[in-house]
Amino acid sequence: MRTIAFWWIAVVLFSASLVAKTYHFGAITTVDPKIVQKRFEPLLRYLDQVTGEHFVFATGRNYDDTIEKFVNGDFDLGYIGPSPYVTASRKAPGALRIIAGVESHFTPYFEAMIVAAKNAPLHRLEDLAGKTFAFGSRRSTLSFYLPYYMLMQAGVLDKLKRFVFLGRHDAVAKSVIMGMVDAGGIKRSVEETYRRHLKVLAISEPVVDFAIVVHKSMDPKLARKIRQALLTLKDPKILTSIKKDMTGFGPRKDSDYDRLRKIMRIVDKDLARYGEP
Repeated sequence: MRTIAFWWIAVVLFSASLVAKTYHFGAITTVDPKIVQKRFEPLLRYLDQVTGEHFVFATGRNYDDTIEKFVNGDFDLGYIGPSPYVTASRKAPGALRIIAGVESHFTPYFEAMIVAAKNAPLHRLEDLAGKTFAFGSRRSTLSFYLPYYMLMQAGVLDKLKRFVFLGRHDAVAKSVIMGMVDAGGIKRSVEETYRRHLKVLAISEPVVDFAIVVHKSMDPKLARKIRQALLTLKDPKILTSIKKDMTGFGPRKDSDYDRLRKIMRIVDKDLARYGEP
């Protein structure tokens, strides 16, 4: 009898594995990829449960590679930052569709921060004249586009001794703390992690936060099911695993990124002076 029961369970599990399809959930890794994957595991298991499908985490080698994977459909859906989304929508209009946007403290906005070491004799952006500066990725909203625009607006960009790209927010923070550069641009959560070693020189204007997008090839019925699951998600354990101050997902549309598009055009045009693509 016990043998029959075990056999039946095995048949049920095998049948379920045939029905469930695996979908790749992509994300740009602003810090260590293993940390990012761990943050999304609760959300992916939630989506497994509510859709009856199976979702696995995926990423690319860097920002450009990850954006390419979003555009090409290597990722069925995923979590994408504002400027990577704008870049992707430029490269392939209509390839991605926003189904929900991140909200923190019940607001859809976030900001970039320009920071220096706690004991540095720097107090405002104008003090960075003749100093060195670190950005994260060339495609990052909070560690490149907004900090660069802030430096432009303050009239200090051309007065920097030099600037470098370090790839990730945490690399920027660590370089500032170790004195390898005088200041850098990072997101708030990284500033909070290293707060006792850093001081904030300036905070950017708010722009809309990350979003969940689906590739155009996804079955519309499944996309609607995922969207509904996200918009009704209230479990703080799942939400704060993604982002410490996250309170939920809300509606989001393409035009919400129009202000950022304008900033990106200004920055890209200016950066071309330095031979950067």
